[in-house]
Amino acid sequence: MSYLIKKIFFTILISNLIFSQISVEAIPKSVLFELNSIVPNILMPQINQDILLQEDAAETNKNVPFRFGTPIDVSYNLNNAGIWEETELGRVWRLSITSENAYSINLLYDRFIIPDGAELFIYDEGLTTILGAFTSLNNKQHETFSTAPTKGEITIIEYFEPYDVDFNGEIQISRVIHAYKDIFYPEETRDYGDSGSCNNNVNCPEFVDWEDEVRSVAMILSGGGFRLCTGSLVNNVRQDLTPYFLTANHCLGGELSWIFMFNYESPGCNNQNGPTYMTVQGSTLLDNSSSSDFALLRLEEDIPDSYEVHFAGWDATGNIPATPVGIHHPSGDIKKISFDYDNASNSGNYWDVDSWDDGTTEPGSSGSPLFDGESHRIVGQLYGGVASCTNTGYDTYGKVSSSWNSGLRNFLDPDNTGTNIIDGMNAIDLPDPELSYNGEEELYFELNNDETQTQLVAITNTGELDSELNYNINSSPFEVLGGGPDDGEYFWTDSNIDNDTEYEWIDILNIGTLYTFPNNDQSGGWLPLEFNFPFYTDDISNNYYSQLFINPNGWVGFDWDDTSWENTSIPSQFLGAAIFALWDDLNPVNEECNQYCAGNVYYHSSEEKFVVWFDQVAHWNTNFPNTSYDFQVVLYPSGKIDLNYRSLVGDYDASVGIQKNGSIGTQVIYGTDDLENNLNITFASSPDWLSINPEQGTLMDGESESISIICNSGSYNDGLYNAFVNIASNGGNLSVPVEMMINGSLLGDTNGDSIINVLDVIIMVNMILGETDIDLNTADINGDGLVNVSDIVLLINTILG
Repeated sequence: MSYLIKKIFFTILISNLIFSQISVEAIPKSVLFELNSIVPNILMPQINQDILLQEDAAETNKNVPFRFGTPIDVSYNLNNAGIWEETELGRVWRLSITSENAYSINLLYDRFIIPDGAELFIYDEGLTTILGAFTSLNNKQHETFSTAPTKGEITIIEYFEPYDVDFNGEIQISRVIHAYKDIFYPEETRDYGDSGSCNNNVNCPEFVDWEDEVRSVAMILSGGGFRLCTGSLVNNVRQDLTPYFLTANHCLGGELSWIFMFNYESPGCNNQNGPTYMTVQGSTLLDNSSSSDFALLRLEEDIPDSYEVHFAGWDATGNIPATPVGIHHPSGDIKKISFDYDNASNSGNYWDVDSWDDGTTEPGSSGSPLFDGESHRIVGQLYGGVASCTNTGYDTYGKVSSSWNSGLRNFLDPDNTGTNIIDGMNAIDLPDPELSYNGEEELYFELNNDETQTQLVAITNTGELDSELNYNINSSPFEVLGGGPDDGEYFWTDSNIDNDTEYEWIDILNIGTLYTFPNNDQSGGWLPLEFNFPFYTDDISNNYYSQLFINPNGWVGFDWDDTSWENTSIPSQFLGAAIFALWDDLNPVNEECNQYCAGNVYYHSSEEKFVVWFDQVAHWNTNFPNTSYDFQVVLYPSGKIDLNYRSLVGDYDASVGIQKNGSIGTQVIYGTDDLENNLNITFASSPDWLSINPEQGTLMDGESESISIICNSGSYNDGLYNAFVNIASNGGNLSVPVEMMINGSLLGDTNGDSIINVLDVIIMVNMILGETDIDLNTADINGDGLVNVSDIVLLINTILG
């Protein structure tokens, strides 16, 4: 094989790499010189993964770094293992290591110093992950090193040394890490199963305001190479881009060998395994303290510009952080973001997030930054806590303000300027993208039954040179979204943010039927619906409900009741399909009524809608005296849900939202009293007659993408249907209205014989004269909502050709 062919082959190979570290581009000499494919192999001792997993089941605290592998201590070097082979350019040493059933293998070296011109590669048996070439640029003062995981149970080490070097290199492998958890190279698309289902991917469009801070956070291979933590790059008062890195004290151990993985995140809102090659190796511990559980390190390798990292700002004032936000890697998963809509609590040297409203943290999140939700500055790093997707308890973060006087100030304000707040900054001034739309401002489709039409629009990145536009597109029932879609394709909005959404109280005062409860926590009987209510329907689960029950604590259900009075975050694992209008410990009139119960619940059913009215219902009196809540739930045959709040008097700590089951749902609020009087919240699913292709992508500056907007009338009835195409991007957002008009009958065929002729003209004249009922579907040819002489003229022209 010629050198040119080999280089082309390896260029193709490199284009498909999964993992790399800071290195130089080169070709392993075993490929270049077609060396013997048989390499001496060393088999590691068997690992009992079941015992390790059992140990992990008991190790759930966040103040212990997350374990993904187990170490095997060895001592293999260039002299006591492997094989040397001679080439025309120099000699090559190779060694293969097998650890059966390992998902990946990473290596630590207690001796690493190589001369100029030498190259080290690490790769798996199938060459799907290749690390290197590592060179003398990777030499460090402490003469140790570590390399990131390669895929599978076999890893191969290859070292090339030219003949004319100044000294002979020294490489000694001291530890082999057997990964018994599939963290880095999952065989299938990464799913929410890797971390709790309530976690949010950082690149969902609604989190675009946090894209800078997201780029500051990295996952750490710590604890001797087999544990994981999270941390963040932080700015300093000099703003000189010194790579200071903040994490937790309890993550420390072997930080000289730590590997820092940036930008390990899904490129969009969906779950996709992220890039794992943006890593740097090695760090020096500068300061730490157990009193606030902080550790500050300096990374030992320069971070490439291509990583586009951000140095986060911080706040050392000690002011209580508003609406805290956490960015982290739970259980070694792709990067997630969590929100608490209440202020943090003061707890000595720590901040407590009493309960996350959206998302959570897990082992592996240790050391991750806590941001003030308003200033976007770091105020702490994760120490521990009990919060999870199934536990609404607390998380605890060591305060930056407490760490400040324990040594943090010496590095972040080295000139002692007295600065105690600073904003973040980018490592490079990233070029700004800009979204440009080329298409009709309103898209209109006119279809017959079971017909499909497609219109093309285009989006372009008209931003700065080398800018990158990341976009997501969805078909939505609303122009302005409050949130969504969830995993069941439901969106929500409210009358405060969307001009097309209006508060409209449905009055059932004189027609409603009283609903009775056996006590203040148990539902009454099942109620029939006069239509099949579609709720979280899809191609697999056709969830149509013909009955429901009403729980006195402010919600309606379709599966089973629950007598617990304490509301949780949504979705709740304890409940099935349900709609939560004001889920709290309410106390309406019931058959075991105490002296504090007040208010009744009424319902009214028709073919057009089903209304549930909580009429001046009180909260359980303890800590919530003098309360009165007047609200209603309205269900429509289309699947649309309206929550109307007429009057809310007094405090509450409610949950509002909907859910299909314990893992799929939408939460509007949790544990707050943020609702308003005369407010409407509407839920509706993505319109299944409107689809978009593609739904997400990336455009470099000047690039355009043609987007197909597809309407399918299917079996819908004649009429006008409305929706929106919503485009969200880091270069701007826009919403395009879409109308679909279905004329199932042949337009102009007024007598229904499927032929357009003079008989149809006669019937149209009779419509205008009032002698025949008007049928807009067949006679309104110009689409103006009227049948008149203009339509006759158009019909005659059609007949005449």
